[in-house]
Amino acid sequence: MIEQAQANALLRPNGLSKRDLTSLSEVTDYETGEFLRSTFTYVDEEDIVWAGRAPGIRKYDLTTDDLRRELRLIPDEKIYPLHAQVSVVSGADPKKLFIKRPKMACADNEYELKLVPQMMLEEAKVLEVLKQHPHRNLVRYYGCTINRGRITGLALERYEIILQYRYEDVPHELDVTACMSGIRAGVKFLHSLGLAHNDLNPTNIALDSNDNPIILDFGSCKKFGEELVSGGTYGWIDEVYTTSAQRHDESAMHKIETWLIKERDNRARGIEHKRV
Repeated sequence: MIEQAQANALLRPNGLSKRDLTSLSEVTDYETGEFLRSTFTYVDEEDIVWAGRAPGIRKYDLTTDDLRRELRLIPDEKIYPLHAQVSVVSGADPKKLFIKRPKMACADNEYELKLVPQMMLEEAKVLEVLKQHPHRNLVRYYGCTINRGRITGLALERYEIILQYRYEDVPHELDVTACMSGIRAGVKFLHSLGLAHNDLNPTNIALDSNDNPIILDFGSCKKFGEELVSGGTYGWIDEVYTTSAQRHDESAMHKIETWLIKERDNRARGIEHKRV
């Protein structure tokens, strides 16, 4: 154990700052809201993953010494699935790509960490289906990135605007009717393939330069009736569910439309108030 700890210490990346981290978050007690720890991850140029936790230290108080002391190497097999029956990205313009990594925050939880390779492989397989059956309102998938014989990322079209922040990032009005029409078209097509998204919400929908909605994040997408490892986002679901179903998407779309109308009206009232 001592030799392993010494070896791990020698391997730790040097000179990291919080700006270099891949993720940085705080964990609180679910029931009391009390702060417990900061957690962080770092992925280097070779897709090697490091994770750490700092009990009792808020993320804005973390120092470079804290990062170096707490970072631990995560073995490939714990985070990346083996490359099997998925396409490999090639020929795409890197500037157009967003590489979706495994859910690194899970590295802080041993139970959840065991599920990470499975979840990434399942999402890759869903995206392979969508690659064969593309739709203008579903994110374009180019294939997987592969390193050391394992899937290290999912190469997707990059979009600058996320629906959640559309009203903050873009000055002109959003056509809510057109936006919802595009979302419904994408979901209808997805359902025609026997798949439900199961986690529709404004953070999982992007907008292209013409305000056309693009549905993202297929980590919870499965065939109707299949068991879910995770599904839904708090505030955008009517109930906690464990199986894939069309009704989850239908309910979420209703909530999204209601939210969009409210955001539009709030913005309009704000503009009118400024004029007065």
